Amino acid sequence: MIDPWFFAAFCLVLLAACALVRVVRIPVIYDRIVAAAVTITLAAVAGLVLSIALGNILVLDVTIILALLGYAAVIAKGSSAKEAGA
Repeated sequence: MIDPWFFAAFCLVLLAACALVRVVRIPVIYDRIVAAAVTITLAAVAGLVLSIALGNILVLDVTIILALLGYAAVIAKGSSAKEAGA
């Protein structure tokens, strides 16, 4: 039988992949920033669910560090955008 936690993690990873496709295909920088934030959030939740499924706290620690680095990159990209200095 399929573990519901692994199935939830798989679904969240699939949603994060779809959001990542949206990051690549959108031409407007502000929409890319929002899509990147959604991607990071979905990936972090998938990491949390995977951590629960595996019963391993190390997965959660790595997820938190990667989410913080991802949000820092999104903030840096947003502040250095050409359109931001209006």
